[in-house]
Amino acid sequence: MNRFVLWSLPVFWLASMLITVGSVLGEPTERNEAAIGEVLDGTRQEAYADWWGYCPDESTTALQSAIDSGATKVIVRKMSGPWIVDQIRLTDNQELFFEPGVVVQAKRGAFRGRSDSLFTAWNRTNVTLTGYGATLRMHRDDYDGPDYERAEWRHVLSFRGCTNVTVKGLTLMESGGDGIYLGAGRRRETNRNVVIRDVVCDRNYRQGISVITAENLLIENCVLKNTAGTAPAAGIDFEPNHPWERLVDCVMRNCVIEDNQGLGIHLYLRPLNGTSEPVSIRIENCVTRGSNATSASIITSCGPEGPVRGLIELVNCRFEDHGRAGIRIGSKPVSGLQLRVIDCVVADSSDAPDLSAPISFMTRAGDLQPTGGVHFQNLTVRDPIERPLMAFRDAIGSNLEEITGTVTVHHGDQSTEYRLDPETIARWVPHDPVLEIPVVEWQDLPLQPVVTGPGDAKQTLPHHRQRNTAFYLLQASQGDQVRLRLRHQAVGRATEGSMSVHAISPSGESFEPTEIRLGEQGQYDFTADATGVFLVRCQPGRHTVQVLESSHPICMAGDGGRIHLVSTTGEFVFWVPADVQRFGLRAQGEGDGERLTLTLLDDQGQVRWRQANIGYPDSFTVDRQPSQEGQVWRLRIERPEIGVLEDIHLMLRGVPALLGFEPQGLLSVAD
Repeated sequence: MNRFVLWSLPVFWLASMLITVGSVLGEPTERNEAAIGEVLDGTRQEAYADWWGYCPDESTTALQSAIDSGATKVIVRKMSGPWIVDQIRLTDNQELFFEPGVVVQAKRGAFRGRSDSLFTAWNRTNVTLTGYGATLRMHRDDYDGPDYERAEWRHVLSFRGCTNVTVKGLTLMESGGDGIYLGAGRRRETNRNVVIRDVVCDRNYRQGISVITAENLLIENCVLKNTAGTAPAAGIDFEPNHPWERLVDCVMRNCVIEDNQGLGIHLYLRPLNGTSEPVSIRIENCVTRGSNATSASIITSCGPEGPVRGLIELVNCRFEDHGRAGIRIGSKPVSGLQLRVIDCVVADSSDAPDLSAPISFMTRAGDLQPTGGVHFQNLTVRDPIERPLMAFRDAIGSNLEEITGTVTVHHGDQSTEYRLDPETIARWVPHDPVLEIPVVEWQDLPLQPVVTGPGDAKQTLPHHRQRNTAFYLLQASQGDQVRLRLRHQAVGRATEGSMSVHAISPSGESFEPTEIRLGEQGQYDFTADATGVFLVRCQPGRHTVQVLESSHPICMAGDGGRIHLVSTTGEFVFWVPADVQRFGLRAQGEGDGERLTLTLLDDQGQVRWRQANIGYPDSFTVDRQPSQEGQVWRLRIERPEIGVLEDIHLMLRGVPALLGFEPQGLLSVAD
């Protein structure tokens, strides 16, 4: 450059050029006061972040000051090394532009708070982040280590209650949570008018993208891959936390979801219900592939507030995960939202798929309606093995209803088209005769001990873990001091929470409750105010409870005939009253991954039924002659040979669902 031309340039441009030269050499840059002044007085609307002084060791202050300057566009230039920063707060009416090759990197040893994120925007408007060829990187392995409190909310980009947000071209890596998180604002505001385009989310800890609440959302041309860490470890997860949150006009298209530890596409809408704003989600022209745990999962709600309404569409998507290509649908009642799968392909790339069926349905305890109301329009399944098209893991005792549409199954050179009607569905998911046997509700029965007379309880009970709301029954005499020692144990990595424990007397009066913290043991004592059967109610929620010791004989009691256990093995007893001619047992794990082996033994110790590796519902019906006396039968729960032993769902019909540790704890109908 001619020296006369050089000296004719504005002073702040000369300073900027010299700063850039210095940064290439790996040296800190000085503040450009002249340029900063023009930004602060409004003369310039565009600013370079290094004007505030880039430092190779840490540039948090420089980048944050540039954002806070009032510039409508802040440019982050490629320097000699990464921009190392602590938490950065975004502001309104600004584009943050990252030049190609820029790396913004989380500061080592920082982000100690459980929800400390790299870039955060609370209730902001008109926020744009552009960075084709640029990378925003955290240190996920650090946050998973012993020096950090375990958490799943250290995101790369966290938007909460923001409006008019655009994220383009960036690669978002290695977070301790999500690549992008769209959560509620300070006063429950949803995110509105959000565009996420040409973004790569790679190796994040919880999700590539989590959508908690959003209206008018477009996600397109994105790659979501290699998520691993905490569940659900999905490529993308639409997962509201409360009924008032919204998933309205959400579109995802032309995206690739690959090699995630968890699900490829996850729509977990269980917190929404009939009071929520109707859902509208469309996922089109997307591909899941590689080692995703399952291609797509849609879980809705079916509780007392009614099901969530609206429409979910999967259109022209291809699911080709290795060994686990498939669609999973849970707690989706016939009423409520519509679910349509249109022109999609399920093509498992494995010669031996892990899933028992490419399409699976499920219910869970507490669902109030049967599952169904799904339309498959021109679905293609390319299956390497012969197996049923559909499987059903049912926890409430129901059958599939209103599954419609057409499916073409390709197996080798064979091609078969099926029109989905009740007869076809019944061939794949047979009607269970156990469901014809009525549930016997113990709450309606006058109960008394099976074994009468004196008898000591086992002070230390066999290992067991009940999940969700758990009931125990015990017999005590007026004036007895009842003593229980219980453990509240976590499922997964949770460390916070508490469980309520309280007893109810035969008259219906409640005793003072106690709280037991998650991960701890606790004592619960009360004095029996009458003689009879006392109910002990525990509420561990998604975690578990175990009664370690009891001063009185005790048994587990199922609600609606169902008992939900976790990681439990051993032999348990139940009572078959004398006049019962027919009863049934139904058992299941959690599908293909979580299984159990179960043996049913009669009062003589003879094996009446044994089934190994139960994942989906399996059942057995017993027909017997009435006898003069009732009988003690036994259930033996063992580990499976395939999969792992975790969630166990047991259902007893025709007899009360009272499962004891010993005959002394069993109860029968009083004469």
